[in-house]
Amino acid sequence: MKKTLLAVAVPAVIFSNAVSAVELLKTEEAMVDFYGQLRTQIEKYEDKDVTLNAGSSRAGVKAEYTLTETVDVFGKVEFGLNFKADGSDYTMKNRLHYVGLDTDFGKFSIGRQWIVSDDMYGAEYSYFFGGNGILHATLSKARHDSLVKYNYEGESFLLAANYGLTEDDNNQELAELFVSSSIGNFNFHFGGGVNRDKSFSVGTKTVTPNPAVPEFTKEEKITADIENTFFEGTLEYTVGPVLLGFTYYNSELAKKGSNVTIDGDGFSLGATYSWADNATAYTGVGYAAQESNALQEDGDGKTYYIGTDYNFNSWSRIYVEYGYEDGDTLGYTNKASDSFVGVKSSDSESKFAIGARVYW
Repeated sequence: MKKTLLAVAVPAVIFSNAVSAVELLKTEEAMVDFYGQLRTQIEKYEDKDVTLNAGSSRAGVKAEYTLTETVDVFGKVEFGLNFKADGSDYTMKNRLHYVGLDTDFGKFSIGRQWIVSDDMYGAEYSYFFGGNGILHATLSKARHDSLVKYNYEGESFLLAANYGLTEDDNNQELAELFVSSSIGNFNFHFGGGVNRDKSFSVGTKTVTPNPAVPEFTKEEKITADIENTFFEGTLEYTVGPVLLGFTYYNSELAKKGSNVTIDGDGFSLGATYSWADNATAYTGVGYAAQESNALQEDGDGKTYYIGTDYNFNSWSRIYVEYGYEDGDTLGYTNKASDSFVGVKSSDSESKFAIGARVYW
């Protein structure tokens, strides 16, 4: 679950070592850690059987070396369990792979990374079912294989930006810029970006390659050149054990070479309450509306979630959550569960989940 942090603490979270990581090497000039998470979750959706699966377990190695008094070199490689609900895939695949420099002028990293808008995310605190009002990942799914990322930490603000290399159109085009800061009990960030996929899959069609053999057909992908332009602003307020947050997202999906657009507005309102030193309850609602100048019908989607976690110690926790979903979505990501929901429609569906994690 995303925890709200002061803007000046964000870089420490993005690049820090896990508290319980296994030290493979530690000297005055070098640090190498082996870390990971074992995840197990039970889920129940309407009209479906209960499932028990491994969630998004992962493991990796991260390292940092002192190059000079003012420059450090760092890197990370991480693999995750590529679980699918139908049990068709239980293989380990690469999640992250990057290297970088930490200097007095900021942190630079290149490689397969989460994009800046996903690092920032928004006022969405669920483990499983929230996120439909967070609109940055419709095309990118929140990650880029060839990303150049920059973070600069000032005395009272954080500047974060990235650019995704297209590599002869093998990757999506991506550019983002965000600023984060805090004033008193208020934390806020805002920014936006442009993401373009020149071969975005919009469906399939049945074709007959050889008219002389009409019974031989195959499915062929239908693609389009789609661009997503988005802006996001988040404001959070902390008082005692209570956190309140609100996020507004605006996006425009445009089909290049035509006047077809889909305008989206996303709203996320969430709250957390630390009911014990080692436990936090959370709840939130999300609303996303899409309006198209090409479709006869516009769509909107609503989500609601409520849950709580309980931390037995620094390396293990459990959590339970209820979610409700109704309406349409063009796609969004849930950061905590590392899952992406594609284009879909729901009809007042309830869902439940119980999860457990062990960290090292």
